[in-house]
Amino acid sequence: MKRLTIWHTNDIHSHLEKWPRIFAFLHEKRLAAQDDLFFDIGDFIDRVHPFTEGSMGQGNVDLLNGLPYDAVTIGNNEGAALGHEELAHLYDRAEFPVVCCNVYEDQAQTELAHFAKGHLYIERDGIKIAIIGATACFTEYYESLGWGIEEPIQAIKREVSQIEADVTILLSHLGLPLDEKIAAEIPEIDLILGGHTHHLLEHGKEVGGALLAAAGRWGEYVGKVTLDFDEVTGKLVSKQARVHTVADLPAPADEELQVATFLEKGKAELDQKVVALPHQLAHNWFKSSEISELFHEAACEWTGAETFLTNAGIYMTDLPKGTVTAYDIHQLLPHPLNFIVLSMTGVELDVLIHEIAEKEAELRDIPLRGFGFRGEVFGTILTKRMTYDAELDMVLWDGAVIDPEKIYRVVTHDTFVYAPFFPIIKRVAGKEVYTPELLRDVMTWKLKEKYGEGG
Repeated sequence: MKRLTIWHTNDIHSHLEKWPRIFAFLHEKRLAAQDDLFFDIGDFIDRVHPFTEGSMGQGNVDLLNGLPYDAVTIGNNEGAALGHEELAHLYDRAEFPVVCCNVYEDQAQTELAHFAKGHLYIERDGIKIAIIGATACFTEYYESLGWGIEEPIQAIKREVSQIEADVTILLSHLGLPLDEKIAAEIPEIDLILGGHTHHLLEHGKEVGGALLAAAGRWGEYVGKVTLDFDEVTGKLVSKQARVHTVADLPAPADEELQVATFLEKGKAELDQKVVALPHQLAHNWFKSSEISELFHEAACEWTGAETFLTNAGIYMTDLPKGTVTAYDIHQLLPHPLNFIVLSMTGVELDVLIHEIAEKEAELRDIPLRGFGFRGEVFGTILTKRMTYDAELDMVLWDGAVIDPEKIYRVVTHDTFVYAPFFPIIKRVAGKEVYTPELLRDVMTWKLKEKYGEGG
């Protein structure tokens, strides 16, 4: 019996406090068995960490080089949270290939993105292994950034039709529901290493003839898959998956120093003066604040919207009197969030404000994680200009009854669009995504405008 061992990580999201143990564990495996394969399934980077922000992800690529991995695919935090040039050059120093069959250089989808291959082959002990990669289809983001993106199942089927191999592996940053659909529809795929929806499959999951494996989120687990092949025929005869809990792995002697160094390197990269403030700007998670008022103004100016709908929990810190650096602004707004403008009829706006009134108290204190939000608690929902009169059960705009026929331009951000809190937002047809600038980039622009660049 021939055995192929595969190690995989996914959705680490720059949780670099976990990286020293993960790297030490995988490096030991790499040295012990040169034929083992190592894959990352995307969202290895997350601009919430100063190390990633300061290097625009290239520091993370250097970490992957340390092993190095045998191949990676991209997640939305690589593909949709970086500017076009930053993604185009993210892997310039990579010592591993990137596989992703559904991101293109252009919206017409005439040429695959230069940083990626649609598929590749690796051979181990006479076994020919095909590797395909695919990423989640955030069309508005990729197209606004100047890329093209294809529906993934169609793209995967095309790659599969071109492959001749003993075993086919998909690196899928698509999420568990799509992985299950792919396994059912594309029987040529033997193994799907998954991510995106942060699902943990401790012992894998069989769907059709495929084994699905995934290692959760944030570097909490490392996945291991073993594939056994008949010695004579070379046919794949068995597949097994398991995970290792990172907290249970041995800690390197310099673990704390490594983690501190990641942070210090990031802080050093972001230690550029942006403005000098004449007084502190305060934040508050449970009501409007100086910072929220300033940013409301910035959001409306930047997008041409009439109001900014947000949760107060996005504002993480005060801004100090005196010198404010890029690091300070990153800590204030660490989230990889973009503005999204909703063009809503008065009828839709009425539904939205009713939904907010129903959910606001429930959401206020929840420790939300995901949907682009990287804060502690959701906080109060700030609905400047929009109010709800509970006695009259009436939605008001600037104190007057809303016009059901009018189109209102309301700017919000990814969390409100993608989290399942307010169903009406999903149904709004008119959405404009503002890229590549994240919220903190617009805050930087506003501070410079109001207080003078460089002080």
